[in-house]
Amino acid sequence: MKEKKGNLGQLRKDITRTQIVLVISITILVSVGGLMINLKTINKDFNQTLQNTSELITRLYSFTRKMPQEELIVYMDGATSSITNVDIFSIVDKNNKRIYHTNHSLINTQYDGSHPDFSNLSLNYFIEDSNGPSGPQRRTYSAIYDEDENYLGFIMTIALKTSMRNVTRQTIFFFVFVTILAIVIELLTCATISKKIKKEFISFTEDFEGTKFLVDSMRANNHDFTNKLHVILGLIQIGEYEKAQNYIQNISIIQRETVSYVMHNIENSSLAALLIGKIARASECNVKFKFRENSKYSEEDILIPSEALVTITGNLIDNALDSMNSSSSENKMLTVGVFTKPGELLLTVQDTGFGIPENFKGKIFDNGFSTKGDGRGVGLYHTKQLIESLGGDIFVESQVGNGACFSVILRK
Repeated sequence: MKEKKGNLGQLRKDITRTQIVLVISITILVSVGGLMINLKTINKDFNQTLQNTSELITRLYSFTRKMPQEELIVYMDGATSSITNVDIFSIVDKNNKRIYHTNHSLINTQYDGSHPDFSNLSLNYFIEDSNGPSGPQRRTYSAIYDEDENYLGFIMTIALKTSMRNVTRQTIFFFVFVTILAIVIELLTCATISKKIKKEFISFTEDFEGTKFLVDSMRANNHDFTNKLHVILGLIQIGEYEKAQNYIQNISIIQRETVSYVMHNIENSSLAALLIGKIARASECNVKFKFRENSKYSEEDILIPSEALVTITGNLIDNALDSMNSSSSENKMLTVGVFTKPGELLLTVQDTGFGIPENFKGKIFDNGFSTKGDGRGVGLYHTKQLIESLGGDIFVESQVGNGACFSVILRK
């Protein structure tokens, strides 16, 4: 059973890990894909901005080219000051003289750089990556013509690569930030889903554990009913029909009442199944099983792992049955009490066995201590270890010849 639980637990962890890896991988891939598309779009946007700006300046110049140079400079400064994503503007005449430049110190200087031969171009503009006095840059050249289509020069609009890189960095930073934020949100979502899966997993294992004990209970009940059928058959064979009828009615009432009591008062299905099985086991051992008055387990009061409840209760009941099996007393009775209140559980298991000698009371919880030979003495030891790991306590009261009573207190 532990191996199965381990396998199921590992499966749950593998599913959670796979889910996280897939979610993060898909998020990163989508973000990288989106970033690449966005960077290409930014590159196109730069080209389009340069082209549009170049066309705008060309049109403006067609209206202002006859202005005195000083007025032209003032006009162009005002016109270009509000244009973004373009760092440098320059107007060069047909003699390669700069009649306007964003950097006023270059106005009226000779432009000694290259420029396209517009007579061989199908369009009046040209874009290229180049180097200039300000460093690596992207340039757009636009030809200027007069009303008679005579070539007058060209206009350059320039975006510095440093500015382009800044925009690219901002875009990358934004995508990285969004990706990390998305991964954090997805991890939190995965953690929530994982907790839900874990809760469902625990519920499943508890139900599975309860089913296992129900099967064990059915087997024990089957054996017990077989014995009872033998009694009924014997009474019929000797002609005691009325006694057989009364016997059947009695065992039916007792069994129905016992099972009904457990199902109505023990909310944990695994613990309920265990108790039904132990009731049948006690019957096989000729031990009368009894619940203390008002016994009740409510999960609203305290929620304890089913496996721990089953282990503690099962070990104490088995220990009591073993004690009574070795006793010659004819009045064998096992009394179990389960009581809860908000934040606390009290479990008592009392038997009418031989009891515990005074000199053994301090040793019964020691690992390996037993009066029944080698290879035993681990049940109570492990039970105490489990109880203490849950923050609880276990006590024992006993008189030789009158049995023993174990009490367990668990707190939330």
